[in-house]
Amino acid sequence: MKRLVTWSAALVVGVSLITGVASVTLAQDADSWMRVDYLQVLPRELDEFIELQLEEVNPALQRAGVPWRSAWRTAEFGNTYERLFVTPMESLAELDFGGPLGRVLEPDRLARIADRVRRTLASRQSYAVRYRPDLSVESDDVSGLSLAWITSVQVAPGRNADWEAFLRENTPQFRGADVVFGVYERVFGPGPAVWQIVENHASFAELDRPTILQRTFGEQADQVAARLAGVLLSIERTVLRYDPELSFSAAQ
Repeated sequence: MKRLVTWSAALVVGVSLITGVASVTLAQDADSWMRVDYLQVLPRELDEFIELQLEEVNPALQRAGVPWRSAWRTAEFGNTYERLFVTPMESLAELDFGGPLGRVLEPDRLARIADRVRRTLASRQSYAVRYRPDLSVESDDVSGLSLAWITSVQVAPGRNADWEAFLRENTPQFRGADVVFGVYERVFGPGPAVWQIVENHASFAELDRPTILQRTFGEQADQVAARLAGVLLSIERTVLRYDPELSFSAAQ
């Protein structure tokens, strides 16, 4: 099954290039894990950073058998030099052996590459994110959608069950309204517990459309949203643009 991402934040995300158009195509099984890295690149080091990704990091990941890596960057609003990378993980156990890069690179070379990448960055934050197909609404047609609208919600402590119940109970209505989105749970990493809802779009004009709740429930949207009072502590919306240069997929 094909679906949209991410991530996530996001997000989340297998990307193939079909006739030159980016589309998110790789399905994820339940409890599938992804590594999401937010990298703030030093402006003066941007060219070096891109060169390292293209000539060192991506080729090594491909040799390690990583099926895809999805790269995203800020779309107009936000941190201009921030880059987001999403990579699938077979399981968390692979980290016990140094991850995919540790499988194919000698320790000395891995350390040299890591040091070169470090010199190009102002900061780095990494997360283990789990895709939740049971709470998502998927689509088989995802071609040409290069923008990701990510809604990050912070769930109050002890209210995860209420949040999941809200999504699960309303999934039939979401499907009936023909809305499409992916749900991702940020499990490990800095900061509070955050869930991310990811919609993909072809243009900024599409961002003027009503929200998921408004499209699904119409005039009752505010009443439905009131059920989340005390469940959600904050909501943040960001828009990312897919970066085909720094991405790869086994399907290419």
